[in-house]
Amino acid sequence: MTSLESPRGPFEMPEISGDGSQIAYIAAREDGPHPHDLYLKTINGGGTRNLTGQSIDGPVGHYVWLKDGTILAAVSSGFRNLFTWIATDGQVRAVPGWSVNPSDFSVADDGIIAFVSGNATQLPELWLWNGSSPPEKVSCFQESWSKIALLQPELIQYRSFDGTSIEASLLKPVGYRDNTRVPLVVLVHGGPTGNWSDRFDAWGQMLASRGFAVLNPNVRGSTGYLHRFLEANPADWGGGDFRDIMSGVDYLIGRGVAAPDRLGIGGWSYGGYMAAWAITQTNRFKAAVAGAGMSDLASEFGTEPKPAYDRWYYGLPCENPERFAKSSPIAYIKKARVPTLILQGEADTKDPIGQSQQLCRGLKYYGVKSEFVVYPREGHSIREEKHQLDMYRRILAWFETYLKQHEAGNS
Repeated sequence: MTSLESPRGPFEMPEISGDGSQIAYIAAREDGPHPHDLYLKTINGGGTRNLTGQSIDGPVGHYVWLKDGTILAAVSSGFRNLFTWIATDGQVRAVPGWSVNPSDFSVADDGIIAFVSGNATQLPELWLWNGSSPPEKVSCFQESWSKIALLQPELIQYRSFDGTSIEASLLKPVGYRDNTRVPLVVLVHGGPTGNWSDRFDAWGQMLASRGFAVLNPNVRGSTGYLHRFLEANPADWGGGDFRDIMSGVDYLIGRGVAAPDRLGIGGWSYGGYMAAWAITQTNRFKAAVAGAGMSDLASEFGTEPKPAYDRWYYGLPCENPERFAKSSPIAYIKKARVPTLILQGEADTKDPIGQSQQLCRGLKYYGVKSEFVVYPREGHSIREEKHQLDMYRRILAWFETYLKQHEAGNS
């Protein structure tokens, strides 16, 4: 066994070139929190080069070596993924986007590319592409969904508190009339190194079909943008990212879309953390749903299976306890007044159940209306069909109860 490379930060997807002379892999730049750039290592004594840091400076997702020694990659650009050819000298050529948003793909020996793709209103199908003509859909797994009317989100940009441009999608409710204020739910993605993209979102479509506007912001720290945007929130969860969210809320109030007295927030994982954080920082929200979130970052660090991720953001709890406490919702729990639904998989190890238990106990202690639902056998994602149906029904009922109670005909 011979050690070839020791990247400082997280890396993934090492793939050997067809002639066996080089290894490509996706890695964080320096020691960042998440793999971002495509690197190339010459095996026999050569150096290592960052192929995409300067030419693309966007996160590289799935990629494959081609027979001619070049690389085909799916590169994230905001809400879309773009196929991009990358030469070993660093030259790149992006393919103009289509109406569908590609994700996983493979390349046959004859060069035909098979990929999975869909968008916000089309569920994923299998497509074939010869590299030049428009791609062709070759499966109909989701044909029954053609009978269900899905809403097309509006892609928006707004300025945050410090002038940073934030990209987001906005779903307006069915039958929305311009200049009509409606209840707004902000949904926060996981991560924080995740992002919202042009793909089907069950939470958003469900809420918009029942009269809610839904905002999906890619706040600072999200993937899909420049590297400096990805690394914009060390030791600052609940800081700039939370203010990005509130800037989006104010933007939609200013546009006459959101009713300022009927605001909700929800999400899963980091989104669940942000919901828990929001209820301890402001009473502007009237309902929250915290799914598999974090309430005490120090105990999260000590019980999760991969603490290196959190260490990049905060260091070690024993060395920097004040950092962890500063960003932990539980430290401010006595300020909470917002009715909160807490959802959790019993077997979740990524964000262990104790995080939700602490949040629930704190809210109950201070008399805040809350419910805590635990799904047996479930890990970080809720997989079983009956559990999913129960979860969606509870989410919808929670927001309808607390965000529509002031509307005519509701009590």
